[in-house]
Amino acid sequence: MRRLMRSACWVFLAWAAFVMTDYPARASADAIPSNDPVFNLPQEPDEFDRREVEAYYDWRNNLFFRLFNISGVEGKANFMTARRTYKVSVNQYGYEVAVTFANPLFYWLDRNGNGEFEPGQDEMWIDIEEDGVNGNEKLYDPMVRDDSPRGPVPAPPVPSLRGTERSM
Repeated sequence: MRRLMRSACWVFLAWAAFVMTDYPARASADAIPSNDPVFNLPQEPDEFDRREVEAYYDWRNNLFFRLFNISGVEGKANFMTARRTYKVSVNQYGYEVAVTFANPLFYWLDRNGNGEFEPGQDEMWIDIEEDGVNGNEKLYDPMVRDDSPRGPVPAPPVPSLRGTERSM
């Protein structure tokens, strides 16, 4: 029994030493200052949430937009999302129905509180993987040329001469 207690004591001391030596490394990594202010994007509220101010489909860019007032009080929208759409149709009552991707492609957060989503103010993010807010979103400015957050640009198909006969 004495041997078992001694072994348990050594295991506890080894664990405590590991935890104590690992803690300063974690604390110093979190304390690295950054020049960029940290803004966490909020999760997109559920469908028919009371914070939703407006929702609409824009056929020009095939995106479905949702505007929210995250604070929940009356006022201008301060958060917006845009999703790509699979299909849009009109139901029997004349309302547009959009079938969208599961998660948004774009997020906007009104950082300066003026009620507008402005380019050049670091208020727009793109989620390339469209996997929800999980930290891999990138700041995106549509006014900056040569900013290619989407990866490789798709090329149009190259016409082939297979299956066609050429007569001379």
